[in-house]
Amino acid sequence: MNNEEMGFQVELSDQEVRTLLYAVQEALRVWPGSPARPREEQEQLQALKHALFTMTLEAVWGKEA
Repeated sequence: MNNEEMGFQVELSDQEVRTLLYAVQEALRVWPGSPARPREEQEQLQALKHALFTMTLEAVWGKEA
């Protein structure tokens, strides 16, 4: 089996991005911690939260322009 990560591109509306941000924030809030879940999972969730938050800011600024 190939261990390379796959990459994806998706199109999301601003509402879908906000919904995903909420889901990631909730996942972090209830994250059981290590060793119940891998520490890397929390790091990935934090990175995803940051990226989604950045997208929400871009959507807000795009509407104001």
